[in-house]
Amino acid sequence: MTHKRQREKPLILMLDDNPVNLEELAGLVDEAGFDVLRAETGEIALVQAVAQLPDLILLDVLMPGMDGFTVCQTLKTIPTTRDIPVLFMTALADTADKLKGFQVGAVDYITKPFQYEEVLARVQTHLTLQKLKLELQEKEQRLSRIFENAMDAILTLDEAGRITLFNAAAEQMFRCKAADSIGRAVDRFLSPELYKTLTNFRNGVPADQAIWVSEGMSAVRADESTFPIEATISRVEAVGQKLYILILRDINERKARQQAEAECNTLRGINLYLQEEVLASRDGEELIGNSPALHQAMDLVRQVANTDATVLITGETGTGKELIARAIHNLSARKDKTLVKLNCATIPENLAESELFGHEKGSFTGAIARKLGRFELANGGTLFLDEIGELPLEMQAKLLRVLQEGEFERVGGTQTLTCDVRVIAATHRDLAQFSQQGKFRADLYYRLNVFPINLPPLRERKEDVPFLVKHFIDKYAAKFGKKIQSIPERMMADLQSYFWPGNIRELQHIIERAVILTKGSQLAAVDCVNVMGAGAPTAAPIVTLDEAERAHILKALEATSWRIAGNQGAAKILGVPSTTLRSRMEKLGISKPA
Repeated sequence: MTHKRQREKPLILMLDDNPVNLEELAGLVDEAGFDVLRAETGEIALVQAVAQLPDLILLDVLMPGMDGFTVCQTLKTIPTTRDIPVLFMTALADTADKLKGFQVGAVDYITKPFQYEEVLARVQTHLTLQKLKLELQEKEQRLSRIFENAMDAILTLDEAGRITLFNAAAEQMFRCKAADSIGRAVDRFLSPELYKTLTNFRNGVPADQAIWVSEGMSAVRADESTFPIEATISRVEAVGQKLYILILRDINERKARQQAEAECNTLRGINLYLQEEVLASRDGEELIGNSPALHQAMDLVRQVANTDATVLITGETGTGKELIARAIHNLSARKDKTLVKLNCATIPENLAESELFGHEKGSFTGAIARKLGRFELANGGTLFLDEIGELPLEMQAKLLRVLQEGEFERVGGTQTLTCDVRVIAATHRDLAQFSQQGKFRADLYYRLNVFPINLPPLRERKEDVPFLVKHFIDKYAAKFGKKIQSIPERMMADLQSYFWPGNIRELQHIIERAVILTKGSQLAAVDCVNVMGAGAPTAAPIVTLDEAERAHILKALEATSWRIAGNQGAAKILGVPSTTLRSRMEKLGISKPA
């Protein structure tokens, strides 16, 4: 196919050794709205044809040197010019000469002396034919590319059932070349049941233009092996005859692709989750201490780790419940699988189901792709549900179903999925009391409370404070490039006598601040530790109304893990609308700590 340059008007190349004839004819063609190239010798005409690629060429036959026949024959041997239509201009009346012109590749001839209307009519006709020919070639090439690049096998059949087209996917599916298949009867590649279906369709049963062949049929490869397929069969009219089109898909390959896609999505989800885990800050790397209370908790961890029992870890905020969950996972048979975490207090109610069970593409506004939930990500491993007491009641029922039956559906999905997940839950709430108050489902509480582990607050294991202090000093000294060798005795005494309402997390933050302030080898003393008499908090001083309101709001926010709205939110506890609470927080400068 000739690739023409983009031009506004068709370009005509004229070859004639008579300058007068050439000028007169060129003027006529130019007035008709065409661009013209002139040549008085065959050699010049060939050079211009290759360089300019005209849309049509008019050649004089009788020329000194290279005649018109030779020029035309040469043009047809050059790939870029062989498709350009050539019209001969001749005074010869001999039929043999005209026949020779067609033999060397011309499409028409114009007899001299010229009738100018005839010249323009023939030129316009062959330009139109050439345009239609090129458009048809482009469509055929585009259709051929579609057929060849299709992932499904495509076969076309004539009315006798012989194969007329066999695309690349069909070659791969049937394991044979198109050249060995075209012209053969199609029954070679179809099971008797599928061939009967095709025969009935060719006979007009049913009369539809296309039918769908679902699972249950099979096709036959070149090596005689059979495989299950699904297919469409359709009929079309082309050039006065019926053609039949078979589009086939290997069901085994489709299922394998779906399985591979599912595994890819799972791995992608796990990868994203692990990236979040790496980026997220972690409070402490291991359980530190030597107190009897910690030894008792660890004994329970070792006893339950190798089972699949559900564990409920209770304790105040900051006592290390996540570290206990991680220890259970690392000591279990699931240690080589993923430990997936979800803090139920940090997810909005309307997204809780999607976070747990995932969602399908388009299931709600913003769901631009399928997302795997935490249960799918944790399949074969462990799911740690932190602050389980903050989970909305509606979601508690769905969680109970998964715990009991191991089944769930993604949001917007219809397929029931199964999972093998060991669940560890944690809370600082009294779930037994919550269930009595109707704030937590009693049946879910009993299902979670199979093996309870309670972590004592730091004030009940003060003998662990020196071990924890040393651990955090070493951690932050390495982080900030400092060398700390001692700690003031008075400061250690204060740390051991403090009430620690924030438990280990509060101690960690205090030591981090002290390390930052340290300038020498001795840990800097900090004044943020309020030593309480007899291990209990002292009476608070009288403050302004704004200060009292700010402290009260902060207390409610900390008790709800900074959840504002919802049945378990701070606004509900304070008895005000969530919008009012947000307004007061903004006025009082209250924001969630990073």
